[in-house]
Amino acid sequence: MSAPPSETEQALRAEVERLRLRLRAAGLDDGADTNPAPASSGGDAGLVGIPDRHQADEALREANERVQLALNAEAMIGTWVWDVPGNRVVADERFAHSFSLDPARAREGLPLSQFVAAIHPEDRPGVEGRIARVLETGGAYRAEYRVRRADGEYRWVEASGHCHLSAGGAPLRFPGVLVDIDARKRAELRQTALLEMADRLREAPSPDAAAQLAMEVVGRLLDVARAGYGTVDAAHARVLMHPNWVASPDVARVEGVHRFHDYGVFLEDLLKGEVVAIPDVRTDPRTAPHADTLEQVGIRALFNIPLLEHGRFVAVLFLHDVQPRTWTAEELELTRNVADRVWATLSRLKAVSDLKQANETLEQRVAQRTRERDRVWNVSQDLLVVGSLSEGRFLSVNPAWTRMLGWTEEELLGRTSEWLERPEDYARTRDEVSRLAGGQPTLNFESAYRCKHGGYRRIAWTAVPVPEDGVLYASGRDVTEQRQTEEQLRQAQKLEAVGKLTGGVAHDFNNLLQVVGGNLQLLQRDVAGNERGLSRVRSALSAVERGARLSGQLLAFSRRQPLEPRSLSLGRLVRGMDDLLRRALGEDVEVETVIGGGLWNTLADPHQLENVILNLAINARDAMRGAGKLTLELSNASLDDHYAQAHPEVMAGAYVLLAVSDTGGGMTQEVLERAFEPFFTTKPEGRGTGLGLSMVYGFVKQSGGHVKLYSELGHGTTVKVYLPRAFQPEAPVTEVVVGPVEGGKETILAVEDDAEVRATVVEMLTELGYRVLRAVDGQSALSILKSGVAVDLLFTDVVMPGPVRSPELARQAKALQPDIEVLFTSGYTENAIVHGGRLDPGVSLLSKPYRREDLARKLRALLDPRQQRMATPKLQWPERAVEPPAATQEAARRMHVLLVEDDEDIRASASELLGLLGHAVMPVSSAEEARVALAAERFDVLFTDVTLPGMSGVDLAREVALRRPAMRIIIASGHGRAALDGDPQQWLGVVVLPKPYALPQIQQALAQVAATAR
Repeated sequence: MSAPPSETEQALRAEVERLRLRLRAAGLDDGADTNPAPASSGGDAGLVGIPDRHQADEALREANERVQLALNAEAMIGTWVWDVPGNRVVADERFAHSFSLDPARAREGLPLSQFVAAIHPEDRPGVEGRIARVLETGGAYRAEYRVRRADGEYRWVEASGHCHLSAGGAPLRFPGVLVDIDARKRAELRQTALLEMADRLREAPSPDAAAQLAMEVVGRLLDVARAGYGTVDAAHARVLMHPNWVASPDVARVEGVHRFHDYGVFLEDLLKGEVVAIPDVRTDPRTAPHADTLEQVGIRALFNIPLLEHGRFVAVLFLHDVQPRTWTAEELELTRNVADRVWATLSRLKAVSDLKQANETLEQRVAQRTRERDRVWNVSQDLLVVGSLSEGRFLSVNPAWTRMLGWTEEELLGRTSEWLERPEDYARTRDEVSRLAGGQPTLNFESAYRCKHGGYRRIAWTAVPVPEDGVLYASGRDVTEQRQTEEQLRQAQKLEAVGKLTGGVAHDFNNLLQVVGGNLQLLQRDVAGNERGLSRVRSALSAVERGARLSGQLLAFSRRQPLEPRSLSLGRLVRGMDDLLRRALGEDVEVETVIGGGLWNTLADPHQLENVILNLAINARDAMRGAGKLTLELSNASLDDHYAQAHPEVMAGAYVLLAVSDTGGGMTQEVLERAFEPFFTTKPEGRGTGLGLSMVYGFVKQSGGHVKLYSELGHGTTVKVYLPRAFQPEAPVTEVVVGPVEGGKETILAVEDDAEVRATVVEMLTELGYRVLRAVDGQSALSILKSGVAVDLLFTDVVMPGPVRSPELARQAKALQPDIEVLFTSGYTENAIVHGGRLDPGVSLLSKPYRREDLARKLRALLDPRQQRMATPKLQWPERAVEPPAATQEAARRMHVLLVEDDEDIRASASELLGLLGHAVMPVSSAEEARVALAAERFDVLFTDVTLPGMSGVDLAREVALRRPAMRIIIASGHGRAALDGDPQQWLGVVVLPKPYALPQIQQALAQVAATAR
């Protein structure tokens, strides 16, 4: 039988269960029971329902997971635990942010008063009263109130908790959760305000009273300083302000006759029926010249809604605030709704007044009211419909259906939306109508409706049921463009995220390809004469090149490839590719090139642009199944602000347009939406990588351009590439270096953190005849450069670990040795030497993976001009020769050094540095190997590390000192002389070289041992 749960476990389980029940009530828990079944009574049978400790822990873990998921939900803000006796409220980070408090202090616990201080003053007394009551009685607590955020705004929240009392009835603990209900609460307040306004409008005795009542409701709801209504004399540009509502006695009223032009130049907007919303009269050009006049009457922000009658501007609803204020779309929609209701009420009251004055018959009054209702019904730009609750059939529709979708009233009446919607949308619509039949209003429901002339429009619906009449009233607003813009933004964000991932993969992939390719090229020379071996090596090298192309396409899509853009004539480049395109496409594809007159230059990397054009042409050939017509059209194009607004990633301006069109089968809408995704292809398996269009997309975006796809099934596809216009003249074409591969005798410092890549590069450079120094990072490379060793070229990877990054290494190398050449290499440049998608000026880059021939030619392209510069005589002042000291002369004598170091990189570096000083070096990796070497040869100096895999360097040095007294000893140590144990007398004459060391320290140590007589 397992041990019973501890008190801590029981308390935790109870806490989790209480919170889970609260979350279930809020709709945030799936309701799954995580508690064990209760034990049955009687004897041992009571043990049957009790799970063992493992099951209990698993159930508790699952409950905690569901609680954490609930806390991570968008509506959940955070949790708190109030230690009532200690008056210490401990809250999580989200809870603290909601009350504008320091999360760190909230985790440690704060007094309740600091949380209460953030509650809206109007809500605070009620909250404090609820807290006081629950502290007396214990049990559940729930309150809705407004909390001030860090930006000063108030948001509605719901607090739910449970107060635990002691046995004596004193409050002990008070845990709870906080839920964001701001959107719901504000919707409820708006709905309540509108209902209140509707009730008051029905009771209004006159148009003036109705307008004042309505604007008072809006003014209070939106918390503005002044709200009112005015009738307009448009012919004389005047407005009669009726008694208006003000928030406080300090706010002046603006009643009476006013001239529009005394307050700004926005009358024309109102005459056209446009809403005038000005956040700040001082910054808006329509009111800035009259800002002082406006502020004198307490207007810093204003909102005017015109009311039109038969297209004439006859009245205005206005909102004023004494502080700058941004009018939100939500406020705009609410005020428009109010304006419609006010106008309908004013129209109704006016009609009633006219009918009373004229003493017309009841039929005339009914007709007049119907005309007023029809006016609102007919002029609404939203879809309005009256439908049956039982079947959802259209009973009445307004003319907006014809204007928006093309369907007439006769075509719609008596039908349901089934024939206008997609099947999946209609199923959702039937469910929503069922909810309406149950008496629940629809606040936000979207569905796509088919247009008569093709296509669909996305409609957002609001609806209310009238069960007693068996009908529903619904209003639908067209949100098609809004949803398309949101989808474009989501797609761009998705492609950006995938791009970052592929860029990182390409970097590691290029390093692997460099190791494989470099060793294969070295192996190719080793197996010369073995035709079978050469064939296998060539096959492997071909695979490396395919991998390099794949990696290049990944970098192009991720916008991480280093570009070298220049001003070029796109027409000249396309004409120069004519033979290449015809060979690639075959005889059955007709190629037509159309170049517009006066074609502008564009700014792009010509080599990458050729790859783009070739990719598009090959894609077109495959789409046409090898036969058809390919058209390349080049022209000037301008993308205006309207186009840029519809495509957020595009900048308005001048572009050169390349349109590539084919006569293939075209794409479906589903394929069109995914065409630019990496690895997406419609070709059979093994026929394509799915990176062609992805590479095109990445290159165009990295070049500051835009790409657009147009396709129609059965008619073909057009890819439009917009490249930015260049105002500079066409840059000269750089000649590609060809000819035999040449090496050299110069000294090259190779800096590479990857050991395998470093070994391959060093061997390739050595095989080309160069003298090679190696370093594992920027710090060690800088040490070599500071040692004074002459280096002709620095060959460094771009992405380097450590404090010294590659651009800083290059800068310091130039400062230390001004004549040094620098060549960068990388498979992924990040932002180190590439900015704005372009290689920094004056930077030379060899992209990984590279061939031996590419490396050799790139090196000579940098070193040959350097040789010419160095050969140019320079005027120098004669310097007096300085006689070197005796110690230096002694150190300069060639010595035979036994180097003992187990770290391969340090051993290779130290060996090279000793060789640079003119000494003969035998490097070994252990004391045991050193013993063998000492038995076979004579050495002048023992240079050993302290820590070795077997016998230590200190013991080896002690043995050498006893057996070979004339031999000099250098011990490299990171701990100084503290590493030497035993009698200090035995270490006299031994030089300790502190780590890390560079060439000057080695030179000084050799001078010391040379001057020491043993």
